[in-house]
Amino acid sequence: MLAGCSGDGDSTPTSGDGGDGGDGGSDGGDGGDGGDGMSGVNDARFRLFDHADAAPPERHLNPWNPAQTGCWWPGAAIMDRPAAYSPSADEIINVMIEDWEMTDDTTLEATFRDDYTWHNGDQFVAQDYAMEQQIELEILKASAEDGENAHVAMESIEAVDDQLVRVNLHTPYAPKFAMQNTIADYHGNLARGVFTKHDDDQWSDWHDRLRNSSGDDKTAVIEEITTTSYPKITDNPIGHGPFQIADVGDNIIVCELYEDHPNAENINFREFAMRNFPNTNQPVQPYASNQIDATAGGFPVQDDLKGQLPDTHSLYREARSANSLFTFNCGANNDYDTPVNDRNVRKAICHVFNRQGVDQLLQGVKRRFEWPPCRVPGRILELGEHESTEWVQDFEMYGQNNTERAAEYLRKSDFEQDSNGNWLTPDGEQFELGFLNATERVDFQVLQKNLEDFGISVTQESVDTATFDERRQNGEYEMIPDGSSANGITAMWAPGLVVDWLSSLAQFSMEQTIPMPIGDPEGSSGTKDINVAEHIQSWQTTGDSEYHKELMWWWNQHVPEHENMYEPDAGAFNTQNWSLNAAPEITEGIDDALFIATKVGDGISYTGN
Repeated sequence: MLAGCSGDGDSTPTSGDGGDGGDGGSDGGDGGDGGDGMSGVNDARFRLFDHADAAPPERHLNPWNPAQTGCWWPGAAIMDRPAAYSPSADEIINVMIEDWEMTDDTTLEATFRDDYTWHNGDQFVAQDYAMEQQIELEILKASAEDGENAHVAMESIEAVDDQLVRVNLHTPYAPKFAMQNTIADYHGNLARGVFTKHDDDQWSDWHDRLRNSSGDDKTAVIEEITTTSYPKITDNPIGHGPFQIADVGDNIIVCELYEDHPNAENINFREFAMRNFPNTNQPVQPYASNQIDATAGGFPVQDDLKGQLPDTHSLYREARSANSLFTFNCGANNDYDTPVNDRNVRKAICHVFNRQGVDQLLQGVKRRFEWPPCRVPGRILELGEHESTEWVQDFEMYGQNNTERAAEYLRKSDFEQDSNGNWLTPDGEQFELGFLNATERVDFQVLQKNLEDFGISVTQESVDTATFDERRQNGEYEMIPDGSSANGITAMWAPGLVVDWLSSLAQFSMEQTIPMPIGDPEGSSGTKDINVAEHIQSWQTTGDSEYHKELMWWWNQHVPEHENMYEPDAGAFNTQNWSLNAAPEITEGIDDALFIATKVGDGISYTGN
């Protein structure tokens, strides 16, 4: 057992220092050589904030059992994954695989490197990865409707030999989309690593029973898989990543360098520790007080907290962000009659909004979204490098308190303004708009004042979470707030996000009509009918960015949601004793960037300043 690692986890000394019961020290390690281990490895401990809810001893590494999961903490440290997708850079980064190719438009092949081993010395083989994906497919198929594809892209997968895997797709995909939807998937537990070992007795038993049973027997094994905590991280589980579990304390997990890992020669520190703070999921204070060296989220912080941060504080993951939006009830999936079912009314409301009014309320964290609504992340628009940043220059801009334009749109839909300046619906009633559960949002506060000054009445209603969810699902609202991740060009248009989730949130139909040409709201060349789901599929199949451009134009012209503010979903990294050297496509855009940084090159280095 490593010194100081047991008990309540309040002490995180470096290995070999005897454990003085302190908070982990302020120097991140004594910088000495690694003793009997690899030369050039310092006896230093990198300390990462642990965001998991469950206490470390309760966690397990079963990706299909969500209760007390340890697949992120420590799974992402002790396991590797075939490849990583960076949504912000829109790039595939090879990790365990050396290459991949599409042999035809529905077949994807990837070759695993032959120098990865499990922490017990066994060779990692393609069968290990294929087993994990086959289990996932069987579980998905059991809940899929007849005739429905179980997986978003994968039809089947097989290990051709110890290094080669072949993925059969149910739909043709362009190469990049095929990878990001399968081998380089970046959602959920399975994206954190390969957790199954093909010759492990328990995984082999579950795998065999899943693939060779049906009916009640299959239901029983799925129930068993999804509720069993196997393997527990306290049972010395093995992985194949650059670090292996050394000790599990009440509030800390300490992993030590696995010297046979292919990237071990690029790692110059001995320990990677994840520190859990059970009374808070906010990393600011532990970071400010030097109890941790880095955190995967929770930054930037409000202006009044910035003075507490160390002088050597830095941010990473800044290309990842979250949007704050107005969400309208577009009326396609419900019988709730509201003026905002009309896109002219939605456009009018967005034109009345004065987005500059939120500036004084941003508190140093959120930033004003300065572009037309287009479903492109603000950070990408800010950098100006993607082709979409050129397209949006011709899009319709809202949020400028353009009351003339707003009035034009309302009159198009037979609204009238009375002698007192109040807007009346086509039925002659006072136009009154309802906000649901929006009292805490500064953009809604600004919009309310803008609308009331314009002659539209506003009511605010607040309900409990259960009632809100029920009303949202049933489409019983006019406007609600939405806060959603905005982490990359293609990620913003993932079918599960747009076709499934957003369509139910904003109650819009897949069948849409857009004015043409793009950039002309008046439609001087007529209109074009599109199906949103089919357009997304065509984009992912062909890679033709014209589909993306038309989807953005639909979003801009129908405004099911309006982007108002965005904030970086960044992490903090203290450079006092450590250097983050990984490539920008890793550090800026991947959610578990610090884990990937230890797997590719000298991503994190101990500097011992």
